[in-house]
Amino acid sequence: MTPELLAAAGKALGRPLSEVARLAGGERAHVVRATVDGGPETVVVKAHAPGHVDNWRRESAALTVLGGRGLPVPELLAVVADPPLVVLRDLGTGPNLADALLGDDAARATTMLHAWADTLARLHTATTGDAARLAAASGTDPSTVDVMPALLDEAAGTLADLLPTLGIAPEPRALDELRAAPDALSPGAHALTPADACPDNNVLTPDGLVLLDFEQADHQHVAWDAAYLIVPWPTCWCSWGLPAEVARTALERWRAAAPSIVDSDLDVTVSAWAFLSTAWFLRGAFEEADTPPGGGLRGPTRRAVIRHRMRLAAERPDVLPRLATLAERVLAATESRWGDAPLADAPAYRS
Repeated sequence: MTPELLAAAGKALGRPLSEVARLAGGERAHVVRATVDGGPETVVVKAHAPGHVDNWRRESAALTVLGGRGLPVPELLAVVADPPLVVLRDLGTGPNLADALLGDDAARATTMLHAWADTLARLHTATTGDAARLAAASGTDPSTVDVMPALLDEAAGTLADLLPTLGIAPEPRALDELRAAPDALSPGAHALTPADACPDNNVLTPDGLVLLDFEQADHQHVAWDAAYLIVPWPTCWCSWGLPAEVARTALERWRAAAPSIVDSDLDVTVSAWAFLSTAWFLRGAFEEADTPPGGGLRGPTRRAVIRHRMRLAAERPDVLPRLATLAERVLAATESRWGDAPLADAPAYRS
């Protein structure tokens, strides 16, 4: 992180900062651990790239709304608009759910998965009435805090462009069904969510699991998050499968503590996630052959992910029937080109 960014963070905090470790970096943001006044106290500084100011707006607004409520989220210590960055309390170097899923201890992975489900349910239950607060904190209209309709509309356009490469001309009514998926959900069960609750976006602390990375935060139907256990992990790189019984018990824990939803909500969100993520991954799947970026050591191939998710959508004709039919066509077309490409369970569950 540049000295200028650290200086801006230190000025907002009112104390000088010195970088001691790089935690993450990419085109969207850079994250470092920094000492305060030379140590031993440390904080985390997350500087959002200039082209991703909306991510900063969402994250700073969400953490402002969630602050001081005893919720399992990072404590926001300071916010800077220019350059766009946040200063967070350092939560330490504990493991996350991804570490457990990529390990070799099934019991440990299941314990962490249950903690993830419990923690997410706790956040959902506490924030069902926070749409207006989130909109006010982010300076947006309350009608825009749920970005899922826009994402689904974009995905429908992408699928219309890419599916012909597989020899499929998607029926316009099927793509309209994808766009309208949010309208098929039961009313009321909306909450503030990180909207990207991947297995690596959390950390285990002495006080329990804490959710990280709110740069996509919005206020949306909670079934979109619950579907992460079934798809699983639709927005995530480590999207290996989960054994059916493991996913079922984790989902039961979430449902016992979260806002009430109906089974059809899960079917709708699973099917919609299947097509939304296929829109994201299909172009890369054409190019990857059998090996994903990184050699497949940490995440599955896009081809395996797409075929697994198309099976899920095909199995749910009662809620989005035209998408179920389209999923069957995608399965047939991809099998002839890629073979079966099964999705393996997470490494922790393979022994």
